[in-house]
Amino acid sequence: MKRNNLLLLIIILIITAAAGSYFLSIGLNPLQLTWRIIMIVFLINILLIAVVILMEKRNPYKTIAWLLIFIAFPIGGYILYTFFGRDIRKDKIYKNLDNYGRCSGILEANQVITPMAGTTPPCPKLSTLISTTTALPVQFHNTARVLTNGPSTFREIIKELKKARGHIHMEYYIIRDDKLGRRIRDILIDKANQGVAVRILYDGVGCLQLPRRFFDPLKKAGGEIGVFLPLKFPFLDYRTNYRNHRKILIVDGRVGFLGGLNIGDEYLGKSRAFNFWRDTHIKLEGDAVYSMQAIFLQDWTYAMGNRMECRDYFPPHNITTPQPIQIVSSSPDSKWDSMQKLYVQLVSMAQSKLYITTPYLIPDESLLMTLKISALAGVDVRLLVPGIPDKRIVHWASRSYYHELMEAGVRIYEYNRGFIHAKIIQVDNRVASVGTANLDIRSLHLGYEVNAIVYDELVVKTLEEDFLRDLKHCMEIDLMAWENRPLRKNLAESTARLFSPLL
Repeated sequence: MKRNNLLLLIIILIITAAAGSYFLSIGLNPLQLTWRIIMIVFLINILLIAVVILMEKRNPYKTIAWLLIFIAFPIGGYILYTFFGRDIRKDKIYKNLDNYGRCSGILEANQVITPMAGTTPPCPKLSTLISTTTALPVQFHNTARVLTNGPSTFREIIKELKKARGHIHMEYYIIRDDKLGRRIRDILIDKANQGVAVRILYDGVGCLQLPRRFFDPLKKAGGEIGVFLPLKFPFLDYRTNYRNHRKILIVDGRVGFLGGLNIGDEYLGKSRAFNFWRDTHIKLEGDAVYSMQAIFLQDWTYAMGNRMECRDYFPPHNITTPQPIQIVSSSPDSKWDSMQKLYVQLVSMAQSKLYITTPYLIPDESLLMTLKISALAGVDVRLLVPGIPDKRIVHWASRSYYHELMEAGVRIYEYNRGFIHAKIIQVDNRVASVGTANLDIRSLHLGYEVNAIVYDELVVKTLEEDFLRDLKHCMEIDLMAWENRPLRKNLAESTARLFSPLL
C-alpha cells in the first residue's frame, strides 16, 4: 500500500511540474498559476481515486455508488472519499492483532469450551459459518433472558452491577452525561472503592459529546477508562468512519448483557425527540459469557496497548441448562465480513417465516437479493422498521428499498409508537439473532458489532410475541398506495440511496 501511495505521489508531482512549466511559458501571473495548479492536482486526485476504486475490485454496488457521488458532487465526493472511503482491509486498525482469532485461543487456553457429550450443534451450517468467520464456537450450557425496553434492561444491569465482587467490564458506543449515565457511574465508583476492578471502554465517535471530566471521579476511585479509536481531529481522521458499535457488559465473568441499548436517558424514553424508545437487550449466563469476555479483552488490549492476564476472567460456573448460544463478533478489518455472512445465511435458511426488526434498512446487494428470494419462495418475510425517524436521510434511504421488496412479497411495517431501535432476526421457531448490528451497510461492513445467536425455541417464541405486539403499533405499507406517492418523495429517497455506503 505504501509503495502504491509513493507511485501516485510521483505521478502527481511529474504532471504538476509539467503543467507548471507550460503555464509559466504562456505568461500566467503567480495567482493564476497557483489556482490552475491546484485545480490540476485536484482533478488528477479524483481521476486516480476513481482508478483505485476500480482496481480494488470492491463490490460493484459500492464502486458504482462512489463513482456516482464523484460525478454528482466532485468536491464533496473527493472530501468524503478521502476521509471515509478507504478500504480498511488495506490498512488494518488491528495492526498487531489477528482479527479476533485470539478469542478462540483464550477460550481454549482457559478450557471453557464445554460441548455436551454426543451433542450435534444446532443448525450445523449456520454454526459452522460463525465458527469459521469469527473463531467463536457454539457453547451449550447457558441461560438467556430477553429484556424488552430500557426500564427492564437497566433494572437488571443495575442489580448485577451492585452484586459485583471481582470485576466489571463495560464496552459501549454511547454513554451520556445525564441522570442514568451519572447513576451508572456512581455505582461503578462505589464498586471501585470496594476493590472491584472496573474497566470501561467507549467509542471515540459515539461519545464525542461526553465531557472529558465525566469519568474523573471513577478514575480517582481506581477505575480504568479506555477510548476505542480516539479522535484528535474528528473531521480529518478517516477512522471516524469505523465505529465500535458494541454494547457489552460483563460482571465477574458470570453474567453478560448485550443488545441495542446504550447508556442514557433517551433509552428510557426520556428525550425531547421520543417519549418512547423500543429496544431489546439480552442477559446471558454460562459459557456464552466467556466469548463476550474474550471480545472485550481483545478490544481492551487494542485500546490500551497492553495484554491482560486472561485466566482471572473466566471463572467456572454452575449453569447446566442445555441452551446453545453462539456469539458473533464482526469488525471492518476482518477477512470475511462475518455479520454480513451471518445475516445472509439467516435469511436464506428460513423455511416458513422470517421476522426482522431493524431501525435502519440499507442492505447490500447480496442481502437485498436474499430477502427477495426468500419472499418469492413463499417464506412469510416481515420487516419492522421505524415510522418516526431519528435520522431523516437514513430514513429516506431505507424507504428507497420498499418498492422492490414489496414487489417480491416482503411485508413492511412502520412503527409509530416511538422510535424502534431493536436489532432482531427470527427464523422459523428455531433460531434468533439479538445484538447491536443493524440491517445496513455500516453494520454489515464498517462497524465493530456483536450479536448473540440463540438456538432455543423458548427465546424465539418470546421474541416473536414481542414482534407481534409491536405490529399493533405499526402501519403496514400498501404497495399500490406506495406506487402513487408524490414524485418529490421518490426523488428524495432515490437521492439518499446514492449515499448508502456512507450512512
